[in-house]
Amino acid sequence: MEYLDGLLERTSKACVSAGNKGREILNLAMKEAVIEGYINVNPVPETKPYKRKKPNIVILSREKIKILLQAASKDNWYLEILLGLFCGLRKGEIYGLKFSDFDLERRSVKISRQIVANPIIKEGSRIEENILIERDPKTPNSFRVLRVPEVIITELEKRKCLIDMYKEKMQEAFIDNDYISCQANGKVHSLSAMNNALTKLCVRNGLPAVTVHGLRHMFATILVEQGVPLVKISGLLGHSSVNTTFEYYCDVMDEKEKIIAFMNDAFIPEGREGTG
Repeated sequence: MEYLDGLLERTSKACVSAGNKGREILNLAMKEAVIEGYINVNPVPETKPYKRKKPNIVILSREKIKILLQAASKDNWYLEILLGLFCGLRKGEIYGLKFSDFDLERRSVKISRQIVANPIIKEGSRIEENILIERDPKTPNSFRVLRVPEVIITELEKRKCLIDMYKEKMQEAFIDNDYISCQANGKVHSLSAMNNALTKLCVRNGLPAVTVHGLRHMFATILVEQGVPLVKISGLLGHSSVNTTFEYYCDVMDEKEKIIAFMNDAFIPEGREGTG
């Protein structure tokens, strides 16, 4: 343990976020080592924690949210954007969702996996390629069941119709993993695809650039503005602890005049057509 703490201490001097990021990477490596049977216990949770660098949270006004959603309603990424904005899901969690994860009767979704990059390392410690694979969510608390707005269920049904069309067209060439978000051949999108789509959407509509993680932050600020207890927000976001949630949103909680109004049904564009 002293060795790991010393290693992280030296790493933390590189920049403000180095200590926390180094601990995250080391934790991932040790988790993998446990899975592969090289070690019995992951020692990283017992090491000294480091404060993470606070993100710059982009808060859109009510009118700008309307513009974003209206534009997104005509975009192939509408369902994914809704899942980020109204459910606070991480990008990997959105990519990992399957139709079987949704309970249409209860209007809920189960978060039980994420899509991540798995580097293939060859001789010389060089990464030859990154393949996308399914893994457990980021933390044990990230396994969760969330209620979803009706608009997401509606868009999910339209997405199912679209993917059925893909299957009919591709036949045996379609790779069916039951993903709700996939390419025309069934393969998962690249990890940069959704952020690229969001950037284009914002630029075309004169909006500040918003990322998938930005949608997640906006979801959290909505909950703060509505007076939802921090412990509940932490559970909805799938954070490892309430302390993590507080670290991210304490400033937002202290400046409520900067928090957007609650996004009610009036924000959902009417007359949504098409299958995608």
